[in-house]
Amino acid sequence: MTLRHLTRTLRWLLDAEDAVASATRDTVRILANSDTAALSQLIADKPVTNAYVQSILDTGRRAGPIGGFARGIFLGIYDPTNPGQLVAACWAGANIVPVTKDPEHGAYFGQALLALDERFGSIFGPQPAIEGIWSILQHGRQTARDVRKNQPFMTIANQAAVAPNPNVRLATEADYQRVLPASVAMFTEELGYSPLADGSNGYRLRVRQLIAKGHTMLETGQHGVVFKADFGIVTRQAVQIQGVWIDPQTRGQGHAAAAMAAVVNHALTLAPIVSLYVNDFNIPAIKTYQRVGFGTVDSFATVLF
Repeated sequence: MTLRHLTRTLRWLLDAEDAVASATRDTVRILANSDTAALSQLIADKPVTNAYVQSILDTGRRAGPIGGFARGIFLGIYDPTNPGQLVAACWAGANIVPVTKDPEHGAYFGQALLALDERFGSIFGPQPAIEGIWSILQHGRQTARDVRKNQPFMTIANQAAVAPNPNVRLATEADYQRVLPASVAMFTEELGYSPLADGSNGYRLRVRQLIAKGHTMLETGQHGVVFKADFGIVTRQAVQIQGVWIDPQTRGQGHAAAAMAAVVNHALTLAPIVSLYVNDFNIPAIKTYQRVGFGTVDSFATVLF
């Protein structure tokens, strides 16, 4: 980092710290590296729910900023009666992800984020906290493209309740050209636009990385991929399944449960608990996950920009 870049980063951080403190009356502050142990302990209280934020720390990242907002920051709230006790945190970068279920904490984070005046791709996490954040941030400069208020958060800790499909396997690099169209189709169905629309190579790289890590499972047929799922988050405590997609021509034929069973059984070799969250209006998917053995333990919400 050049001296000029360092100076610019420090100036941004000082301005950001002042803006957050002023907007929240010193309730929220930008965390520093010295807060890493407290942040880790807070995440560990609910390691499955907080798997996304844990995965950030698992990269070697500490709690303090490592650049401007583009590289993400952690916001935190300490107990005013016990200054050493971190009671809530929030990852703020391209995605906003709270480490709390408290809507009041969420509202404070919303005030901090509004003061930072940055742009975000999404907000997701425990429903009450998301409602708190969005109650404030909806008055900011971004308009939500979609607000998904209730997404059942489901987990399973035992082998699947149905027999797994033996044809579902880990993807290899040789599968990339077949996996990419399935991944793009899944993303487009879920979010309403293609991840390749801007010509960016970021999504292609993400697909390659998941395959390289052994975090994509699929079943192939005569014309390509008929089922796909990713281990989008993997920590020591939990695997979160993401990117589930079934070829439209094979939907409604009872194949999904056995395919998901294979995914779950393999995921349990990586961590003791497997999780996912799903839109409440996707009744067929919820029934499939219940058949496999998932149970609803919480509720998430998502705001998409």
